[in-house]
Amino acid sequence: MNPSTPTTTTSVIQAANCLKAGQLLAYPTESVWGIGCDPYDEEAVQRILAIKQRPQAKGMIVITDSVERLASLLVALDEAQRDSILKSWQTDSKNVDLQYKQAHTWLIAIPQTLAITIPPWITGQHQTVAVRVIAHPIIRELCQQLVSVHNPFGLLVSTSCNPSGQPPASTFSEAYNYFGEQISYLQAETLGYTLPSQICDAKTGSIIR
Repeated sequence: MNPSTPTTTTSVIQAANCLKAGQLLAYPTESVWGIGCDPYDEEAVQRILAIKQRPQAKGMIVITDSVERLASLLVALDEAQRDSILKSWQTDSKNVDLQYKQAHTWLIAIPQTLAITIPPWITGQHQTVAVRVIAHPIIRELCQQLVSVHNPFGLLVSTSCNPSGQPPASTFSEAYNYFGEQISYLQAETLGYTLPSQICDAKTGSIIR
């Protein structure tokens, strides 16, 4: 398989190779499908913004596979703030009734001491980065494959798989109907969460969405 050619696969390794080659990738999350790329690849991020018709100023959510990778990002928070974030991500992964499960994304101020910066095309007009440890085991594996010198956090862009103004895709078929052969697809099921994902401010705990 040529990783520079859009494809549909069930292989995490093949999907990771597509991302490393600059491809856009649609994939299942906890509740709906997302579309992503390497967040440090500005050209790929701009292609997502273009096909979604989304302004850069809004910023983009990024995901990773474990809390440990984000230690240097959380260092400026106090213990109570860190506990709230960690508890929400642990709850996301627990075996509780699906109707009560919800993915939690946090807006975290970027520490000045951070060795690897978060690009401005990810943060948009904000001084924070929207980040989540994803509960989906297959996408956690995908994030692990993305860890590198330039992406030590194993981050993957995770914006909803839809053109702006349209409902997010909840299946592979819906994702494909939106974007066809413009992008690649990692074919799997969502985790079936019914509640929409929540975005909160890490400093204040305020619910943004």
